Amino acid sequence: MAIPYTQASMALVRAVDGTFISYPFISDGDTTTKVYNLVCTQRASDYNAAQIDLDDNMSSAANAGVIDLPSGWADSNAYFVGDTGHAPSAGGMISFTRTFANIPQSTTIASGSAFVTFPGIFGFRTAEPLKTISDVKMTVGNIGVTITTTEAHDLIVGDNVNITMGFTIGSDPFIHSVSGNFLVLTAPSTTTFSIDIGYYWGEQVGLTLDSGTLVEGPIQRSPISKNQSTLTRYDYILPGVTPGISSTLDINLPPVFSVTSVVTGETTSTTSDGGGAVGTTIPTSTQYVDMIANDANIVIESSLAEWAGNILVQKTKTCKAR
Repeated sequence: MAIPYTQASMALVRAVDGTFISYPFISDGDTTTKVYNLVCTQRASDYNAAQIDLDDNMSSAANAGVIDLPSGWADSNAYFVGDTGHAPSAGGMISFTRTFANIPQSTTIASGSAFVTFPGIFGFRTAEPLKTISDVKMTVGNIGVTITTTEAHDLIVGDNVNITMGFTIGSDPFIHSVSGNFLVLTAPSTTTFSIDIGYYWGEQVGLTLDSGTLVEGPIQRSPISKNQSTLTRYDYILPGVTPGISSTLDINLPPVFSVTSVVTGETTSTTSDGGGAVGTTIPTSTQYVDMIANDANIVIESSLAEWAGNILVQKTKTCKAR
């Protein structure tokens, strides 16, 4: 009677056809980060889930725990993130996917919009008399609209202005209403200036003013909530590999933007240069208005989560100060 024979190599992990490399962040502009997907087979009775440890690199076939790596695959900056998709195969074998990944590059991408509560501004400037808007127009290729006033203004680039205005677009009788506080983008004369009201056109259109008034500011205001466009930054961290991070507990998330009273040390909802119930704040009203003028971004949300294996992703969502 013939003695059954099994090749000794069947006890070893072999990378087979179907093995591939993916680039998970290519649509975000990261063409460097690779994820190595090794489709593997092994005799089921010899499979050892602890054969290699999370975070072991793929600098060689031995490090990857396989007989051979595909040509050119050795990568000491790719780290083991797990075996998945275990399935029985004919002849007492098992198949699974062994995955190694680079630590992804940091990326910042548009992340839609969110309602954000911005701080109040206490006593930054005394309100001036209302001025009448006499015309509004747009120029294709230029951000925002140009507003003409009946009376002379003293606005300069970076100032803020409070506006309420209605206008129609082309022959459409629908009246578009705009009301709020806006940053002055240009001020070519004492009767004209431009602001971004959130309307964008791909061709030249005619705007017809229905009515409009403005007051230079920003005037003292209470906290306001706005639906604001956001950006989210993704930073990837592998404790024990990322410099300065030996464990998850070493990671400090960026704090959400807040205003603090110098007097009490407590968070407050309104900025102040020294007046009001809270006294001086950090930032002061003047500093916060400068942040608005400089398009400074403030943190509105941050979190930490697992990306793959022990590689973590830190997400920091921001928007422009308003």
